Amino acid sequence: MPVLPTGSFTISDLHPIDEAGHAAIWLREGASAEEAELVAACAEWTSTYPTRKVRKGRRIEALCPMVKPSMEDRSLILAAVFGQGREPALVTLDALLRNAADRFQSEIKSSDPRLRCLTLVLPGVRGARLLEATEPDRAIKGELLKRGILVGEFFPSCPFATTFNPRFFALRSPAPMYVFRTLLDSDWRFICQIPEWQAIYRERFGEPPRRLCHLGGRAWRWKQKIQWRLDALRQRFGRGEEENPFIES
Repeated sequence: MPVLPTGSFTISDLHPIDEAGHAAIWLREGASAEEAELVAACAEWTSTYPTRKVRKGRRIEALCPMVKPSMEDRSLILAAVFGQGREPALVTLDALLRNAADRFQSEIKSSDPRLRCLTLVLPGVRGARLLEATEPDRAIKGELLKRGILVGEFFPSCPFATTFNPRFFALRSPAPMYVFRTLLDSDWRFICQIPEWQAIYRERFGEPPRRLCHLGGRAWRWKQKIQWRLDALRQRFGRGEEENPFIES
């Protein structure tokens, strides 16, 4: 499959995650030695970190239970973009996201759509720039949601904690990357704070599952604000270190 240009970007070939951990692949794709090592590190992180077990309320399960079956199905795929600079224009990132979404839908095959996943590594981009491109007041994330695609932003200093543990920052990957996967009814937790995204969700799925319907409500928002203030105080007084939530077997 030839690479597809996107403005000043070129998305690499798509590689199954079990092959993407070899830096030599990315050197052949045009990466520098440093970029190749970062992408290989992201492949290793993506295939191992989310499979570790954590406590979620009363449950103990993998951080992301879909990763292992997705790898077994060979539908967990990784691609990369090189030479893009630290601060690409937001409209360029919009075009990149659309192009990657097209490839996610057309090139990643699975008998179970829930298992399809595309990790797109951007080793040269400033991590927070990924968030700036998908801010709620910009249209691109809602556009992808309407297509049934949820895109997440991962980078080393990502400020977002998990919904089940406000002191666990699980989105801190070795290098900046976007992750594309099929939007599921259980994804209410990731979009419940944005009214426009709520409307897109309801149009596709109806009301969220009962176990999630409190998320985004008034009481939940107040709880979030209180937790944010407590975390700010911990940071101020030197007690804001991240928890290790993993349960070692």
